[in-house]
Amino acid sequence: MPQTWIRALTLVGLVALAGVLLYHGGLAADRNASFELQEGQKADAVPAAVKGLIDALADEDAEVRQTAAQSLGQVGPKAKAAVPALVKALADSQPGVRGAAVMALGRIGEEAQSSVAGVAKLLDDEDKDIRSAAALSLSRIGAKDKNVVARLHDLSSKADKQLQVYVRCALVVLDESATRHVAALGEALGDADIEVRGAACYVLGELGPLAKSAVPALTTTLKDKETDVRVAAARALAEMGRYAASATPALAKALEEDNAPLQTEAALALGAIGPEAKAALDHLIRAVDNKTVDVRGAAVFALGQIGPDAVSAVPVLTRALRDQNADVRTAAARALGKIQEQ
Repeated sequence: MPQTWIRALTLVGLVALAGVLLYHGGLAADRNASFELQEGQKADAVPAAVKGLIDALADEDAEVRQTAAQSLGQVGPKAKAAVPALVKALADSQPGVRGAAVMALGRIGEEAQSSVAGVAKLLDDEDKDIRSAAALSLSRIGAKDKNVVARLHDLSSKADKQLQVYVRCALVVLDESATRHVAALGEALGDADIEVRGAACYVLGELGPLAKSAVPALTTTLKDKETDVRVAAARALAEMGRYAASATPALAKALEEDNAPLQTEAALALGAIGPEAKAALDHLIRAVDNKTVDVRGAAVFALGQIGPDAVSAVPVLTRALRDQNADVRTAAARALGKIQEQ
């Protein structure tokens, strides 16, 4: 699910790479998912929770197994004890379970090094989304195995275009020379297939500043004929943070469109760019009066991230303190503090 402006209120500085979300809905997962101890919960309760989820991976019901794997992915690195059980789940007869398991191993990251061979096998899975998830998870685990990298190189030119995108993402992280892989991802943004273009947007966002050379291509993609791709491009630019400053005029223009999802993501991207997005001030100020609450909230958030250079927004932000939505009011209060801070 997309990052919301409410969630964005908790971010500081550059938008970091967080979570794994395939562009394709079959294996979608909240890219902002994280595991946090509840207030008052003891740290030693975490292994017990993980143990319970490991047991659930052997449940007779596939939905339970899949949900257990997804939950272990939300736990992240703290679920490293589950790696052997998740590796076993990679061979599950149900694609939903295999997909959730491979995604979970990717979220566990470097602590899942022992799973590399099992994850690499899924590069040949019958399900195209699982093949893509395997490539993405290998990048997050940091699989430096020479045989795996060689296999990825082979797939980068011989696999279907969708898988090539995710393989290129992995090679940006794993290969010694990343430049050509980022360039290939930039070219994929112009593919005739909407799924390939959308996937390219997603993985470029996943790579964040590592793929900053693709900012011009993503900026062009803000004019894609498909709304979903344009929204994905704006989201990817947000993950580039200040490195996407050159996209400010295009993002400001996107704010003027009658398209709430695009406007929201454009505002979030401008907020991620921060002070260097001050050229979009007038556009953001107008967006504070938008009829859609998410657009208003994202614009308020962005103005706060621009900081003292957004002093001209103080009147509209002061008015936003009386917005009908409490989250917008909260965001306005925080934005005013950031703009006025010494």
